[in-house]
Amino acid sequence: MGPLALLITAILATLVLYLWARKALLEKQLLEQQQENDRIMSVAEDLQRRLAASQGFRKAAPGLDMLERLCEQYYVYEGTDNLQPRVLKEVKTLVEGLRADVATQNALEQSLNESSDNVMKRLRETFPRWKDEDYLLYMFTASGFSSTTIAALLEKDKNYVYNHIYRLKERIKVSGIRDREFFLSHLQK
Repeated sequence: MGPLALLITAILATLVLYLWARKALLEKQLLEQQQENDRIMSVAEDLQRRLAASQGFRKAAPGLDMLERLCEQYYVYEGTDNLQPRVLKEVKTLVEGLRADVATQNALEQSLNESSDNVMKRLRETFPRWKDEDYLLYMFTASGFSSTTIAALLEKDKNYVYNHIYRLKERIKVSGIRDREFFLSHLQK
């Protein structure tokens, strides 16, 4: 009877340890999912704040009201299994629009020109040999997007964004152009 009791105790202990480890794994996955949701919402809120501040951009690209829907969906589905897929779909749509849709990018550039003394037009005329990515980075930075948001939009690491902004600033500083301070001031926002 002693060996049988010992075997049953060992099996029960193993089962308890397995259930405890499984519970810890599920809690870890839930925490990671919550952190990912928070990161996505941070990017979305940053985009919404920047886009809401620019009424001209909203008029030029009325489809960006999806940000309001995103926050609404987050509120409605928070704590449910539907939250992550719905939020991710909305954020992906918005990010893809700013990342690849030339019309959306042009609308943002036009809005920035209207609110900032034709900064992008003047930048393109002053530095015609810059790459498209340089102009996008300048535009996103001058529009006030955070480095996290810019990294997501450019599909780059935040360190890449920091280094690239630094290099753009240096190019402007050493250029000797008359509007140097004007262009640099838009990168300080």
